[in-house]
Amino acid sequence: MASGGGNDQRNPKDMKALLKFCLEATKDEDAKSEEFAPMDEQRKKWLEQALVGMSVSPVQRMKTCIECLKNHQSSEEERRQAMEELIEWGENMDYAIDFHKIGGFDLFPRLLSDEEAEIRWQTLELVACLVQNNPYCQNAVLQNKMLPVLLELLDKDDNSTVKVKALYAVSCLTRDCQEAQKIFTDNDGFSVLMRAMQQDVEKLKIKAAFMLSALCNNTPEYKDILCDIGMIDQLVGHLNEEHSNFHEHVMSAMLAIVRDHPRSVEECQRSELDLHNVLQQRIKFLTGKEQFIEEKSYAEEMLKLISCEDSLGEANR
Repeated sequence: MASGGGNDQRNPKDMKALLKFCLEATKDEDAKSEEFAPMDEQRKKWLEQALVGMSVSPVQRMKTCIECLKNHQSSEEERRQAMEELIEWGENMDYAIDFHKIGGFDLFPRLLSDEEAEIRWQTLELVACLVQNNPYCQNAVLQNKMLPVLLELLDKDDNSTVKVKALYAVSCLTRDCQEAQKIFTDNDGFSVLMRAMQQDVEKLKIKAAFMLSALCNNTPEYKDILCDIGMIDQLVGHLNEEHSNFHEHVMSAMLAIVRDHPRSVEECQRSELDLHNVLQQRIKFLTGKEQFIEEKSYAEEMLKLISCEDSLGEANR
């Protein structure tokens, strides 16, 4: 519980959770004997408490967590537990909406600027859970003008986990939400993604490249913006770095930009990038390495697209 000590056990929230809890709590006893016996008082009391927990009100629990986070006397452990519980509730769409209706979003400005990095990234994870596939909460976050704040954390926070969680929240917020995507582009979000891929955090780089691919595949109009800000140059630059798992996602992002976009093809054909040679060398390096079969196929498709004859064919379709 959010207001309890570090050793408190959280009550099961539904019948499935209760069944799992009961099985885990009694598995040692079950292994020792298959005989039925009268329930002792301690186990009876435990079961009664668990059943009482089944009647807990999610809204009331969320209110309790909110009060814990508002209370300056709460310990760091209590605050972390409150955040963990809110994240669990937030995974349910109805409870996510309830969280907004009871004023939970009022916490975000203070929590997102908290001096504790763990509180900041837990808050970002909560935001991601609330808005994922949830138009109501997506709109509420946008109405609270939170997307620029999320981009700022992604771009400038000094904690790598905060950056990763901020990107997670931005990705969930912009997915299938045209209004969020417009705010993202208006706030130079693609440049933020570009800088995220320059960080020395592989998880962040991969997720940024993945989001870039998704946005291009869903909204081809963004490809001109990416050409304007020099994204092609940066992606080619990454391919010239020491090989890593990140490169598969770089190739995927490049393909998402170049497919059916003559301007991007022309950018890739610039002699100073020497992309033909880079791709040929990469294909040679990857040949016979089954773990990189996807990257090799991307490189082969890229090479075909930017070859003179094929690119002319693409442009004239």
